[in-house]
Amino acid sequence: MALITDAMGAAGAADGSYRLGSLDVTVTDGVAHVAGTDTIAGSTLTQDVALRNAISLAGRTLPEAVAALTSVPAAALGLGDRLGRLAPGSAADLVALSPALEVQRVWGGGHELR
Repeated sequence: MALITDAMGAAGAADGSYRLGSLDVTVTDGVAHVAGTDTIAGSTLTQDVALRNAISLAGRTLPEAVAALTSVPAAALGLGDRLGRLAPGSAADLVALSPALEVQRVWGGGHELR
């Protein structure tokens, strides 16, 4: 199992009006639609929510769900030598989660981003 998202810029943000490329998008109850239509404009699913869903809804263990977010997609893309793991020579991207699996801190390329 691999957990991925095609989240748009409004992911994790409040309901409201956003732009997706040249499209006006309205997010209501966390669902993004092309403004004035019923056409879904993209996902608002964030990786931390995907992780929690894999555990609570799909019955995966924490190690299985973390692998599904990290090493499994990296390996599927042929990038497992530098992404999806914490090891010398890897990308040094890291997300620190609370015990409730909510994002606390973020690093990219070894530098804190959040």
